[in-house]
Amino acid sequence: MKNKKKRDTFKITYIYLAVLRIVLVFVPQLGYIHPDEFFQSVEVLIGKFLAVENSPPWEFDSAFPIRSMTVPYFTIGMCIKFLRDISNLGKAYSPNFTLLTPYSLLVAPRAIMCIFSYAVDFCLYKICSNNNENYKSRLIILSSSYLMLVYGTRTFSNSIELYLFAGLLYFVSESMTFSNILLRKKEYLNFRYEKSKTVVEKAKFHKLKLFMASDSYRNCFYISTITVIGFFNRPTFLAFAVIPIFFWLYRGIGSKTVTVLQFHSRILVLISCAIPTILFCIIIDSFYYCYITWGEIGVLDVSINNFVFTPLNFVRYNIDPKNLAKHGLHPRYLHLLVNVPLLYNILGLCAMETIIRYIYLCYRKKFNHLPTVRSIKCLMIFSVISPLALLSIFPHQEPRFLIPLIVPLVYLHSHFLLPEPESSIIEAPRIHPAHSPKSTPPTYRALKFWIILNAVFTLFYGFVHQGGVIQATSYLAQDMGVTAKTTEFHVVTSHIYSLPESFFMQPSTSKLYKKGKKQFSVAKRVYLYEQGSQDLDYVLLLLNTIVTGLDASPRKKANVYLLISSSLEDKLRHLIGKQYLNFFLVESFYPHLSLESFPDLGRYCTEITEVFYSKCVVSSSSQYFWQILQSFGLNLYQVTLNKF
Repeated sequence: MKNKKKRDTFKITYIYLAVLRIVLVFVPQLGYIHPDEFFQSVEVLIGKFLAVENSPPWEFDSAFPIRSMTVPYFTIGMCIKFLRDISNLGKAYSPNFTLLTPYSLLVAPRAIMCIFSYAVDFCLYKICSNNNENYKSRLIILSSSYLMLVYGTRTFSNSIELYLFAGLLYFVSESMTFSNILLRKKEYLNFRYEKSKTVVEKAKFHKLKLFMASDSYRNCFYISTITVIGFFNRPTFLAFAVIPIFFWLYRGIGSKTVTVLQFHSRILVLISCAIPTILFCIIIDSFYYCYITWGEIGVLDVSINNFVFTPLNFVRYNIDPKNLAKHGLHPRYLHLLVNVPLLYNILGLCAMETIIRYIYLCYRKKFNHLPTVRSIKCLMIFSVISPLALLSIFPHQEPRFLIPLIVPLVYLHSHFLLPEPESSIIEAPRIHPAHSPKSTPPTYRALKFWIILNAVFTLFYGFVHQGGVIQATSYLAQDMGVTAKTTEFHVVTSHIYSLPESFFMQPSTSKLYKKGKKQFSVAKRVYLYEQGSQDLDYVLLLLNTIVTGLDASPRKKANVYLLISSSLEDKLRHLIGKQYLNFFLVESFYPHLSLESFPDLGRYCTEITEVFYSKCVVSSSSQYFWQILQSFGLNLYQVTLNKF
């Protein structure tokens, strides 16, 4: 009865966590982790399918493209195309109907990614169940991680890398399990064949050996396809794939039934199975970047120069230290000492402890205490160590590069957070309470710490970090929709991430439109001036230049806005007095925290202390607390020229 209750508790807990992942997508999460979640997929594909103004990054320049569009095109791209077609269908019945809003463009791609994220849960479940291991606690730890709740549903190429790595581990582990079972059967039949005393017995066991299934190329096509897709998605996927592929190739090597020739034949078959997927990805990228057209194919004017191999361009770009320096150089220990604890906290610390313990066992030559090379545990251990070591070679290191490691880490160390007792087949006899030993119930301190940390990081990255940017984008998009089409918008941003311009849904200026027999193009309406972390003096000088230039053209109607973190409001007010500009606060968006302009909490704490020591009224202290909360916001100012 107790086991049944525990099973129900595990099941209900996992269902709640699985539903929570969906709910957080549609709330929606307004947190903005990194510009790449928009500018490496969504921004480009919205511009492609909806013919609107967008800001594609340099990685998608046709002259030297380093990003493959195969995976984003058939996932996020198809989602955007579906929204477009449904919106066009709705307009046929109601001219004002549209699904193409900032909300839908934000949520729909994330919903697709959320669906894919459940493949990670399924793969972990199958890995455990195929090996008769506990999976319930592992699924709960996986689904309660903020990596799955936040990163797992975002449109990062690293998130796709996570899905593919989980699938690769599943197919490799399934092949290893099948091979281990088959190997034991073959060895048993060989033993019985050699010990047979009669010809009839030998013939029987020989026939049984002939009917044994072959495992040499099991799941070969799936493994090679996943590896190629992962390589085109991010060439760094090879750092994750090298160990699983090695374990797949090494299965059974060293036994009498598997020869070295079979090892090399597996390599050849794996390469052969990869060729169709490689050609498919190259063709898709070549068409997307206009290296080849149907007209050239029709006249048979096709050469090697009509194809582009984006992963090669990616590698050529990133092996140059000067290029990496543009994106920031980090110490090579950052992944191990900072990013792993940041992403995985307790699981990361458990992994470090395990690695140190295994190194110590190797030093003491206690190899019998180490997992065997045929075990799934050994596969998972090296699937953590190898990618971490290989990715640490490169001096540009961001936490999201390591999110695929969550699968092996949860498999290896979830029992430390949430022990799952083995179900007893035979119940032990009950002992009288007076003679029974005192048993201390588990405290689950590590699990509580895990839940608190992941809840905090979910709120921070999901809702607080740069949380006002998407809200401001939606507000401006709505303002553009109700303002005259001839009015220009000049938006200056400071100390925040880039605005996804495609969410404004402004018609593309590079496209020709038809109205009857006339062809025309539209003028650019939205101008973005992203100043990053530039000094405010320079930002105000730029605003002064923009406003003065527009004022000199009275026929041109334009609205000038400044979008800046509210933590810089005091400094901005101080500098405004030196300018001939009027700043009108249009709207404030909460919550928003920009690490590039972190609020000066020390000053507020000092002022609050002075309030209490001076025995001021309570309203004064509450006023300071309100100022602290207001500093975690994003302010939108309309800027005009101060005319005397």
